[in-house]
Amino acid sequence: MSNLAGAKQTALNILGAAPKKARFTTELAAALQRAKIGKEQMEQALAELDAEGVVMIRDHFCADPHLAGVDLRVVALVESVGGADAQLYAIRAIDSTWDKWLAEYLANHRCG
Repeated sequence: MSNLAGAKQTALNILGAAPKKARFTTELAAALQRAKIGKEQMEQALAELDAEGVVMIRDHFCADPHLAGVDLRVVALVESVGGADAQLYAIRAIDSTWDKWLAEYLANHRCG
């Protein structure tokens, strides 16, 4: 198995095992780092998986200056769960992950 194929499979395994079914790419990068897969390999693997329609990646923005330059992308598997539309399921998983994170961030962060 090539390094890229291994990175893709490991990323899929991590995403599939996640209870929330969507993760920030920074969380995925940390998990892949433990498997000795670097950020560059992760980016290449995600790009291919996205092009293949296996994952969906959505970029987010927060106007807080403390988050300038922070990677706020969220990635999810594109899979049908309970007969649901696979792409709609992925969008909902991503939105749910983003909404929860943003609510927690805004509740706890104060710009001074």
